[in-house]
This record gives sequence, structure tokens and C-alpha cells, in this order.
Amino acid sequence: MACYEPGERSRLIYAIREYRDRNDTPKGFGWRDFRDLIVRACIQLGGPLVLAWDNVRPN
Repeated sequence: MACYEPGERSRLIYAIREYRDRNDTPKGFGWRDFRDLIVRACIQLGGPLVLAWDNVRPN
């Protein structure tokens, strides 16, 4: 997630997801992973966020 605020440096907030080539584990991010990333960004940035969703389809 790239975060921009006028007059400030941009920030990159990310989450690592490890895939171990098992059939029961999904390869991509699910809705809970996106939720957790947004919550972490709100906490780290200390304020409300405006999200621009880029047609990503969570599994």
C-alpha cells in the first residue's frame, strides 16, 4: 500500500504472505489480509485513510 500526504514523504506499508506450496493454503491475499493491512496502515499513520481500489479481486 502506497501512502501519500501533501507535504510529507510517501510511505510504503506492506504485509508478507508466505506460500508453502500446499493445496489447502491460498496463494493470494484474502479479505482478512486486506482488512488487516488497512487496519495496520490506520494505526501507523495515525488518522483516517482514503483508499483508491484498483479493481483488485480478493479470493
